[in-house]
Amino acid sequence: MDRRLFMKMFAGLLTISSLPKSLYAKSPIGNQAEFLQALKEKPWLLGYLGTDQLEIRADLRIVSGRVPSELQGYFFRNGPALHNIGPDRFKHWFDAPGMVQKFTFADGVIRFHGRLVGTRRNRTEAQRGNILFSAFGTHGHDLSSGGSADGQNAANINIVRHADDLLALWEGGSAYLINAETLETKGPKVWSPETAGLPFGAHPRFDQDGSMWNIGYSVNPAALILYHISAGGHLLKTHILPQMVTPMIHDFMITESKIVIVAPPYVSSKPKGESFIDKFEWQGAQPTRTLVIDKNNLTKVTDIELDPFWVFHFGNAYDISPTEIGFDFVVYDNPDFMTREAFSVMDGSWDGQDHVKSRYAQAILNLTTKTAVIDHFDDFGPVEFIRTDDRENLTQHKQALMLSRSTHSGVYGFSRLNLYDRQSESNRFFDVSTSEILEEHIMVPKQGHDNQSWIIGTALDWKKGLTNLSVYDGAHLSDGPIVKAELDLALPLGLHGNYVAR
Repeated sequence: MDRRLFMKMFAGLLTISSLPKSLYAKSPIGNQAEFLQALKEKPWLLGYLGTDQLEIRADLRIVSGRVPSELQGYFFRNGPALHNIGPDRFKHWFDAPGMVQKFTFADGVIRFHGRLVGTRRNRTEAQRGNILFSAFGTHGHDLSSGGSADGQNAANINIVRHADDLLALWEGGSAYLINAETLETKGPKVWSPETAGLPFGAHPRFDQDGSMWNIGYSVNPAALILYHISAGGHLLKTHILPQMVTPMIHDFMITESKIVIVAPPYVSSKPKGESFIDKFEWQGAQPTRTLVIDKNNLTKVTDIELDPFWVFHFGNAYDISPTEIGFDFVVYDNPDFMTREAFSVMDGSWDGQDHVKSRYAQAILNLTTKTAVIDHFDDFGPVEFIRTDDRENLTQHKQALMLSRSTHSGVYGFSRLNLYDRQSESNRFFDVSTSEILEEHIMVPKQGHDNQSWIIGTALDWKKGLTNLSVYDGAHLSDGPIVKAELDLALPLGLHGNYVAR
């Protein structure tokens, strides 16, 4: 790492983050009353109500089926949870303090434990009873920006296990260490003195040797940061890629030989924006840049310009040849979901219309011609939360799991599970009830069965006012869940998670 550039980056984070006047909000942020009125008319908004509990324990009631005996482990999830703090309400879905959720599978029983991630920001706001810090999409009366990027860290996007560490991830600052048994927050993970507090992304990628790659992005100075961490949890190397302007990048990919960073033209062109999202602007006349980086030489970068599109999540990438890379992902025309709809569900104003088009897509990059062939699969309808089988990581994977919606019912969210076979081009799917909103589901490999997996995930049943968890046999997804269990409470709709076997 270039130490001078690192020091400039760290200083930039401090100057950006030292604008506040007070730690106390003088008048309410957001509009709780407006949301609660909308909730009466649109009861499916229950998933955005949030919780006022800092820790929750409960057993799940199994309402059908039986838990497979081989499922002995933990399904961890993360997501924004405290949407209302005192008289205040966050304005954007991505803003609230994160809550780690643990579903424990043990001897046919499923237990739940949720706990607030104890970052400095999350603890302070919960104790003071107000929103005190600027967030991704929330800004207001004398809110603090926390003194550093980690001063705003909500740790509310993802949770992964690596090298015996359980890490709650944001993307603007540090990963936070979580005790896997108690869910107590142990503090920020410091990979090295030079990288302490720098942005560390929410979607790390795992190599075939067990090592972990990740990225981060800095606004001032404009730069992308690369991390490579050993299977044992030690920082192997970092590298900074200076940029003209910073693109917002939520996810990235690796292949056996390359790092692939797709940078849409949603860039930090407005440095004086009050909330973080205010700093960025969609420049749809500009290309989406794809940076392909040699793992063995992080200074060797191929820059490919494509027609503009936005992307949140990728499935899996793989080398086809020394000059071709394949991958699948969810493609959007623009970031309107993030810049419009994630606000409208928080104030209850979403009008029931589809303003955002997302599609499953497969791409092949040619590094010689610097071009790409991208196939869109419109038949699935709107899709998101694409996942693949970890056993197929970095290979030409057979299956892709994703959420979609078969019909539009005026409810915001997804109601269909799809397991698409990329080789046979066939799709198995299952539709949940019209009162359920699916959250991200994951594939858990079946022991001793190649290309077969359990599918595990949660859903909000807004009519019953509860969250349920289901397990499906991937080979028979269309038959529905082999076990379904219910919590007697409605958890806030969350983001990402992973399964850890015991």
